[in-house]
Amino acid sequence: MLAMTIVQRGLGFFRGIWFCRLLDDAVVGQWSMAYDFITMITPVMLLGIPGSLPRYVEHYRVRGHLSPLVRRMLTATVILGSGFFIAIMLFPDFFGWLVFLQPQGMSLVYSVGVGVVAIVAFNFVYQMVSALRQVRVASIMQFVQSVAFTILGVAWLSLAGGLTGLVYAFVAATLLAMVPGMTSLVRGWAGLPVSEEPFEPSPMWRRLMPYAAALWAMNLLSNVFALSDRYMILHMLPGDDLQTQAAVGQYHSGRIIPVLLISLATMVSGVLMPYLTADWEAGNKDKVRESLRRILFATSTLFTAGAACSLVLAPWFFRVVLENRYAEGLQMMPMTFVFCIWVSLATIGQDYLWVAEKGKWVAVSIAAGLAVNVALNFVLLPMWGLEGAVVATLVANAVVLGALWIAMSKFGYRLDLTTFILSLLPATLLAGPYIAMACVMTACAGSVQVRAWCDEGMAYLTLRLRPQSTPGC
Repeated sequence: MLAMTIVQRGLGFFRGIWFCRLLDDAVVGQWSMAYDFITMITPVMLLGIPGSLPRYVEHYRVRGHLSPLVRRMLTATVILGSGFFIAIMLFPDFFGWLVFLQPQGMSLVYSVGVGVVAIVAFNFVYQMVSALRQVRVASIMQFVQSVAFTILGVAWLSLAGGLTGLVYAFVAATLLAMVPGMTSLVRGWAGLPVSEEPFEPSPMWRRLMPYAAALWAMNLLSNVFALSDRYMILHMLPGDDLQTQAAVGQYHSGRIIPVLLISLATMVSGVLMPYLTADWEAGNKDKVRESLRRILFATSTLFTAGAACSLVLAPWFFRVVLENRYAEGLQMMPMTFVFCIWVSLATIGQDYLWVAEKGKWVAVSIAAGLAVNVALNFVLLPMWGLEGAVVATLVANAVVLGALWIAMSKFGYRLDLTTFILSLLPATLLAGPYIAMACVMTACAGSVQVRAWCDEGMAYLTLRLRPQSTPGC
């Protein structure tokens, strides 16, 4: 599974490089907006219903009521997804303006609508598989999608294909990636426990909808937050449409490597959620807190160290691989690494609030960051240009992370020196990669708690790697 994850992230990195090489920066900006719209609008327009699966599947599975729960959630998903697809088909000019700032060809907008349908189906299957703790199958789904899209996308662009065909390549890869998940669900469904007691949908909806509403608000705010800087670049940066789209392309190039960390953190968060939920439901709340603390510290140190190594190699990468076409992207990389690591920590840390069914505070934290981001972009974009957008996003993500820690502490998560260190470590990248690496080593060596965690980890690895004695010898 680890090997698949590494290969998948490597393919995503390779794909991003070749897209930047094969497309001009304005078209790269259009692709960035189309892809982000497809992937980010889905949880918003589904009202957070499929996203509730990882939290409640275990609860209803052990009670024998999983099938009626899934049927109702699937019905709601189909209705909402179909309605949104019809809206795109009926109002292509509006959605063309919404996604790209200007009306586009009907075929491109329609392809975006098909992409939304494909990602709705994929996400529902993926959430089901993850909620049932079929981690290997979930990893295979992501792996297949990444491999298929890389092959199809790069091949299409190498044959001088356009943006519309690239979106359809993404659709084909997404549908293909559903096959392992569907196969696993069909095979395992008959073995699920079934209760003889009648299922009462009203209590289910009363419990699920507050969670789903909080998840919907979080998705809406986080997606608006994620897109706000690029939309404000399109609308507020001086210049014509082509120049602003090119600026988004420069921004995209500076995030090719850093966003890999966010995607990895998202995967870790999704894998963790069912296990944290199982421990929480069993009453092991202290275990949830301690496990999360260790994972957050490991994430901060590993991501900061990886970012430092990447910054050392970045000048060669932009000069040779990206052919010196994205100078502004290189200039902003230290800041994009910092806020992408903060986003990664927030993505994993918020699992605590969702497990505790206090997800509305995630939305509150993101709302605070969104307000700061919009306000700072409004001031800094006209003054500093693209760099102003990056500075605004950096400060806003610091606000989100700080607000999230405060919310977690309100519901039993203890804030300590480890939390302070893991939050501050990414910011050392602004002082240079070598200073950041030195800070990482100091943080690991200077903390008694961290040294104890390392000793436990080494003892575990030694036990697992020790040759097993053969019976009878």
